Amino acid sequence: MSKTEKIQCPHCKNQSERTPLTAINVARTPEMRAKVQDLSCFRWRCPVCGTTMLVQDDCLYHDLENQFMVWLCAEKPAPADLAPLTEYTLRWTVDFNAFREKINVLERGLDDRAVEMMKYLLLAQLQRDLDVVELLFHDLDERTGAFRFAAVLSDGVEQYVAMPGATYQRLRQDVEERLFTSGRDFLKIDLEWARDALALLHEAAGG
Repeated sequence: MSKTEKIQCPHCKNQSERTPLTAINVARTPEMRAKVQDLSCFRWRCPVCGTTMLVQDDCLYHDLENQFMVWLCAEKPAPADLAPLTEYTLRWTVDFNAFREKINVLERGLDDRAVEMMKYLLLAQLQRDLDVVELLFHDLDERTGAFRFAAVLSDGVEQYVAMPGATYQRLRQDVEERLFTSGRDFLKIDLEWARDALALLHEAAGG
């Protein structure tokens, strides 16, 4: 039986019971993929006044076909049982945007380490002229191989920028050949990780 918890409406202050969303297996419930991307599965509606809000639960997303798991949680999750997950990519995210972006990247079969490094390099370029507060992978042009990213500006406006696929291929090769990434831990591969990884690659190249 699913465990319930009490939640207080921020508007009418009524307390209600809700069942936290703790796990998503898209092989069993494929419709949840779209509900993660639009965050509707995390939206709670007060039964008294109708106020809605997003509620972030500790949630594990499991994609059996594409062999990855992504945690959404504030604290670093425990290492995975290695035996059945030797070919899996295991990741940890701490907010909604990172969670759904990571899923978007991994279900395309992309190396998220190379994608985060692309984002870091692109963000450094954009911030010379724009007040960019967040940069997120959007999609991949299958025809040209270009990667499109959504740059969120401080005023809330979004701009789409692209990087050539050749940049991704070069970074992916560097990562695979020159950096070790644990296959047992749920790793937080983000811009901070990308900064450190690029510094290591630069050092290794004698720079």
